[in-house]
Amino acid sequence: MRRPFVVTWALSTASVVVAVVDVAIVVTGGRQSAARYAWEIGSPLVWGGVGVLAVVIRPDRRFGLLMQVLGLILLLDAPAGFVIETTRAWAAADLVVARAAQPFQIVVFAHLLLSYPEGRLHRALPRRFIAALYGYGAVVAVIDVVHTVGTLTSRPWTGASPEAGFAGGGSSALLNAGWLAFAVTYLVLMWLKIRQASPGRRRTLAYPLVCGFVMIALFVVTTALAALNAEPAGSAVSDALPYLAVLTMPGAFLLGLLRERLRYGSVADFVRAIDHAPIGGLQPALRSALRDPTLRLAFPQDDRYVDENGDEVGIGGDQAVLPIGGNPPIGLVLHDPALNDEPRLLAAASAATRLALDNARLHATVRRQLVEVRASRRRIVEAAAAERRRLERDLHDGAQQDILAVGIALRLLQQQLHPTDKAVDEALEEVQQQLAAAIAGLRELARGIHPAALTEKGLSAAVRALARRQPIPVTVDESLPGRLPPPVETAAYFVVSEALTNVVKHARARQAQVLLALHGRVLRVDVVDDGVGGADPGRGSGLRGLADRAAAFDGTMSVGDVEPKGTRLRVELSCD
Repeated sequence: MRRPFVVTWALSTASVVVAVVDVAIVVTGGRQSAARYAWEIGSPLVWGGVGVLAVVIRPDRRFGLLMQVLGLILLLDAPAGFVIETTRAWAAADLVVARAAQPFQIVVFAHLLLSYPEGRLHRALPRRFIAALYGYGAVVAVIDVVHTVGTLTSRPWTGASPEAGFAGGGSSALLNAGWLAFAVTYLVLMWLKIRQASPGRRRTLAYPLVCGFVMIALFVVTTALAALNAEPAGSAVSDALPYLAVLTMPGAFLLGLLRERLRYGSVADFVRAIDHAPIGGLQPALRSALRDPTLRLAFPQDDRYVDENGDEVGIGGDQAVLPIGGNPPIGLVLHDPALNDEPRLLAAASAATRLALDNARLHATVRRQLVEVRASRRRIVEAAAAERRRLERDLHDGAQQDILAVGIALRLLQQQLHPTDKAVDEALEEVQQQLAAAIAGLRELARGIHPAALTEKGLSAAVRALARRQPIPVTVDESLPGRLPPPVETAAYFVVSEALTNVVKHARARQAQVLLALHGRVLRVDVVDDGVGGADPGRGSGLRGLADRAAAFDGTMSVGDVEPKGTRLRVELSCD
């Protein structure tokens, strides 16, 4: 990266030295206005200065160096346009150098315009054309040098006046015809360059190439008039071309480079844009960050590539391919080929996209694991509820029926005994009372395990029955439209049961209220008391158990105080 700055420093130094020599010629023998000399020397310095800025903006490209070379050639060529009177030999030598450099101002300008914005020619045809143009310029330079040296030695050296013609100093119609053929071919190559460019590249090329196209077209007109020996008709255009070139082209080139750089922004901005891309929205984020509406993101699947929606994506065509990840890649970014001129941005795109894909994959893995955990937790809750129902049925249909059968047998036995046997009769009565108490206890146990009313009549009836059995007044306010899924009803019932148990044990409340309401597909259960308040979900296993039960149904639990005193416990359960 240091080499471009070394070369630009060397070219800048050479330009300053040549400019000093040009000023010396003007001071010793100039016969024109100071403004004319200032323009002839100052305009090449404009090209060189803009070239230095181009190197600073894009040190990875040769374009700025080419602009500096053009500025140096224009400085070398400047004495060919001076009207001077001098007998100094070094001025004559400088004039020979100026005639030798003059054809190359056209050649380097053509090279500069055709290779914009990289400063390199990527296709074989433009490379061959520019090579041929440099060769033709060298031939014209040799002819001009021979002609100039012959002129200087045929008579005493007293200075020089500029010759007519912008086509390299030669006035031969054959040489002008050669320039004309190259200029027409060059216009065709420029048209192909614009036509083959991607939409993003055309925006970069727009202003510089339009200005350059106009310049070359005017040059064709001037050269054609010169080849047809109509020089007076084209002299105005010929004289205006250098001024027009300096007024439009350096700024056009610099504007194009700045527009390209600002178009993509900084790497940090790009990485931030990708980092904040939503899951499933990476392709739009890439398009926005890279300013490429044609960009597509593709992922390997079997022997093909698909986009984020699963649609097949064709690889190839006019888009460049940026692999993401290792070999084989985890994805491809199909983008505008103009982005290949931004290697740092593409490197950032590759790294940021890989991070985004890794994050998306991690999110997907976590979401899948979370779904599995929720499903597993719900299966555990549902299995526990099913086991409760089985135990309730076993108690009701098994042990309870057996105890009832024993009670009936004792009643029959009591009827068969002698009525005067009071001791036996009293014993049998006591046993029957114990059996009745055992049956009541079994029924209470069965209700605690799984109330039959919950299965037979639903959540509202089961909660009302539960409220009636509490030692404090409990009101039930419900607006349920009908039955809910059995697992949800079971979870809600035991939430209310556990909450009322906590109210009775710890809240020192005088009354409580249960509210049941369905909001969309979410069941909301509120248990409110007028006790001392201060319930803490982080203390005690009861509230933690309620939170776990709610989480099994994608629900939430919250506990808070109510005014003027008391506690509200709210649990929301998903019915999906």
